[in-house]
Amino acid sequence: MNTVVMHETTDGLHLRLEPARPAGDPERGFAAELADPAWLVGRQWQLGEHQGENATSPVLVTAALRHVPIGPIAGRPGLDPLTVPAEAAIETGPEDWWTTGRRIRLGRAASEAAASALPAAHLFSDLTEPYTALNGRGFDGRSIAHDTTLLADPAIAAVFAEVPGPLPDTWRADTLDHATAFPSAEGTLAVPAHDGGETDWWTVDARPATPGTSGEGQTASVWPERFRLPGSPALRWWQIEDHRVDLGGLPPDRAHFASALVLDIVLGHGDDWFLAPLPGRAGHLLVVEDLTVLDSFGKTWAVPHPGPDWSLFRVHGFDGRRLPIWPVAENPLTGNPLDVVTIGTDEDAELLWAVEETVAGRAVDHGRRTTGDGPVPEEQPLGPPPTLRYVPATDVPKAWYPYTLEDRPDGDGHTRIRYQQGRLVEMAYAGTPTRRDPPVSAFLLDPADPTGRAHELAPDRIPPTGIRLERRTLLARATTGAPVLWTRRTRAPLLSGPSSGLRFDAVEPAPPT
Repeated sequence: MNTVVMHETTDGLHLRLEPARPAGDPERGFAAELADPAWLVGRQWQLGEHQGENATSPVLVTAALRHVPIGPIAGRPGLDPLTVPAEAAIETGPEDWWTTGRRIRLGRAASEAAASALPAAHLFSDLTEPYTALNGRGFDGRSIAHDTTLLADPAIAAVFAEVPGPLPDTWRADTLDHATAFPSAEGTLAVPAHDGGETDWWTVDARPATPGTSGEGQTASVWPERFRLPGSPALRWWQIEDHRVDLGGLPPDRAHFASALVLDIVLGHGDDWFLAPLPGRAGHLLVVEDLTVLDSFGKTWAVPHPGPDWSLFRVHGFDGRRLPIWPVAENPLTGNPLDVVTIGTDEDAELLWAVEETVAGRAVDHGRRTTGDGPVPEEQPLGPPPTLRYVPATDVPKAWYPYTLEDRPDGDGHTRIRYQQGRLVEMAYAGTPTRRDPPVSAFLLDPADPTGRAHELAPDRIPPTGIRLERRTLLARATTGAPVLWTRRTRAPLLSGPSSGLRFDAVEPAPPT
């Protein structure tokens, strides 16, 4: 309702329309009073809200638990999963101790301790901003530490006394993933194929040992609460619903059991699920020995152990009573890519290509191709026909490395199919053909082979659309607050693989002589 306000001035009478001010207490309007409260009871009766069952609800959950510590990976005692994030414990490489600061500091100390000038081969050459001023001027401590001739000098050897021994590498060069295992008294937690990134209970498979009584026991009593999630129906009929989640966005995919279970909870039995949080410890295997529930009728129920066929959170090899609790790196600081390599199948060339996009933090210059990439004119000018030349194959950009399918021995008297890395040769019209340089990125090298044999890739690890490999430096903190620095290697699928445009047996106009 509005009111008209009149103001009389020397210029005349002015009218203004204003909203009417409320009279009395505005709280009555918010109370939504009804003249017939019995109407609400009748509507509840019509809709079946008064119907009930002779059932009960849990009021107290008592659990007998054991906390079994998870041990560090063999050869990596300093990366204890009790304190270090599981990602760092799995992904840390053999050379991750060598930060840029340590390379500079130890290189300077070694040059000062040496009786004579160090070889120029140990000068920095690959530093990126903001350390580029040291390229060609400062000595690289990591390079000196790998020179056994220089370490024969006691003064130089004393500088590198703090350097730890190299860690065993968990990265597999042929399958492009991490594989390792964590020991525990309840069995070995094997990491069959970790692609880098988030780590949780699904990362490991268990090889269980004989059940025992190891670890620290605990009896926990918790008050269960109704399982609630945004978008679930309200407990009472006249309660305002939460609109933050669109349940229509959860498709009832039978292949995705978790989403089907959530829909069943929300739409069918929203009030029949309860949540009882049990205490866990990071870096431990939580074992539930016994579980009892006290209901509102005063009766105690023993909860049976989950059967072998059902468990939402279950480690393969364990029953539903054992679950690893990992310390994880939440939002670690992430550096720019150090190495980026794309790998994919080129159907036209019938080859697998590995392309170095970034190496040591620098973008790779693929050069300019001299053949095969220019536009073809629609009309040729009149005149004598051009002189043609035969080209065995068109040019391939730099830092592109071909792989072909080969049968390789596996050491057990059998053969296995692997993509075998090849070498391209520059075909010159005059002079001797020259081989192109080998790859630089560690993704395309096999550090386990001291003979320098060409790199191999497992075909089942290369999807049809190709993959992208990245190496980045991450910084997080352990549960003790100590900084944890490591280099993460990850693999992710591409939308489409690289195509070189390679053509065999091509004919093109010859350049003028």
